[in-house]
Amino acid sequence: MRKEKAAKIGRKRRKGRLIAIGIIAAVAIGVGFAVYNYAQHPPRNANFGAVGSEHEHAAFKLFINNVEPIDFAQNQYQVKSRYIHFEANNGALVHRHATGVDIGFLFESFGMKFDNNCFTLDNGTSYCNDGDKTIKFYVNGVRNQMYDKYVLEDGDRILITYGNETPEQIDAQLNTLELITVPAQQP
Repeated sequence: MRKEKAAKIGRKRRKGRLIAIGIIAAVAIGVGFAVYNYAQHPPRNANFGAVGSEHEHAAFKLFINNVEPIDFAQNQYQVKSRYIHFEANNGALVHRHATGVDIGFLFESFGMKFDNNCFTLDNGTSYCNDGDKTIKFYVNGVRNQMYDKYVLEDGDRILITYGNETPEQIDAQLNTLELITVPAQQP
């Protein structure tokens, strides 16, 4: 009888050890997968500097089909990221508070997407290159090919426009940027 009891206790211990080993193995696999996934797909902000590592401002406008610019002064576009944002109900002045933060991240922070092919609004409406209607990106009056990868500099004047605008219409859009006061960089 003692041998049976001892055998039963031994089986319980082995079972307990196997369960513990299984749990440890599952946790190790989960951690390994998380580390691998992070290494393969780091978060968008992994290469950004610390919040406060810079404080840059840029004038900004986005026109779709040459109508009034998108109003980024609305509450749903204000301070959605500590890295880069609009603030104080001003939708024409972008604030960048960390090194390496590109303009694409600004739009991602409120559910939009911007690249050299499309601009997708937060309501899901996309404006993509199609025939004579295209996305154009200007920095300080000059066409720029960086699009969503552009890291704004202090005092920049940035225009994103979609449509089939004439050069005169683009000039008029660029001129609206000159009306925006950009604070001087603080030491």
